[in-house]
Amino acid sequence: MGWVYNSPPEVEAASQYPVILGVCLSLTVLMVITVCLRLFVRAQVGRLAAADYVMVMSMIFAIIYSALCISQSRYGLGLPINLRPDADYKTYSKINYAGRPFYQIGIGGFKASLCLSYHRLISGTSKRVYRNIIWVVIAISSAGHVAGALVLIFNCTPVRRGWNMHVPGTCLPVGETFYGLAIFTIICDVVIIVLPIPLLLSLNIKPAQKAGVVCLFLLGLFTTICSILRLTQIQRVAFGDGNSTMLVLWGTIEFNVGNIVTCAPYLAPLLKGWVRGLNSSSGKTKKYYIDSQGRSYALENWTKDQRSHLQSTASGPVQPRRTPSEELILASQEPDHGGIEMTVEYSVSLEGRSTKQNT
Repeated sequence: MGWVYNSPPEVEAASQYPVILGVCLSLTVLMVITVCLRLFVRAQVGRLAAADYVMVMSMIFAIIYSALCISQSRYGLGLPINLRPDADYKTYSKINYAGRPFYQIGIGGFKASLCLSYHRLISGTSKRVYRNIIWVVIAISSAGHVAGALVLIFNCTPVRRGWNMHVPGTCLPVGETFYGLAIFTIICDVVIIVLPIPLLLSLNIKPAQKAGVVCLFLLGLFTTICSILRLTQIQRVAFGDGNSTMLVLWGTIEFNVGNIVTCAPYLAPLLKGWVRGLNSSSGKTKKYYIDSQGRSYALENWTKDQRSHLQSTASGPVQPRRTPSEELILASQEPDHGGIEMTVEYSVSLEGRSTKQNT
């Protein structure tokens, strides 16, 4: 048996299921790794907050949606509607129907997480109006996506007509419904991505750093591009041959990439640590002291444990080379324990006589 149920080999050969599997699996794995790295970084510094928990919810919804997309490819997704096996119709329709609310609420989740991150950045500042604007955006975006999920769930009367068009009843127009939800999603994308740019431009950092931070957030516009490309497929689904393959696929790409871009700024500490690891010397860490005249001196740690790392020569072991500071601190005839010896002088007076002793 092939991948597509109830289909002959020539029909399966026309299916786009390899593309669906490749996109869904690769992006989902990358998304899960990125979110987990974000949570690791946040947990390391003990700063897990509401934005991180919302991100976990969005990740779970994205995994479910990708799994449902892969399942649909076994029942006809990836084929023109006239080539889809009739025996797979009911199962495909149920899976497709089940995936819609996960998509709507999930993409609203990563948008809310991003806005909560903005709010946390300015939580200790005097930008009260800016904070209120962020809360308004969160409320509108979240409410709109939840409302969109409800519309997709109850768009038919009776409800079961949503996954079985053979049941008598009525449904909302597919074209107008999908266009309305897609346009709302695009508007939210643009507003949320542009929202932090005025704040970032006011940061007191180097222009190059500022440009890098702004460009990082502008990467989120890629999700808007995905939304627009998904929008272009509505015409085909509602008024064309009915093939929803690319509509579902662009939704998967938007969902996963949105989660990845939302988590990307949190991975900066890991990147910095990796760069420091590449630049560090092999086995010895150097620190630098700068005096009042701007001159720098390399400082190295030296402990008694280093005495075991002596180079052997024909005349015997060679003592490690010391810096001038070490020569001033450590005597040439140092004690056996390898530390610093201190002399204390004290006097005891008894019945008018003075006794002086050195130790």
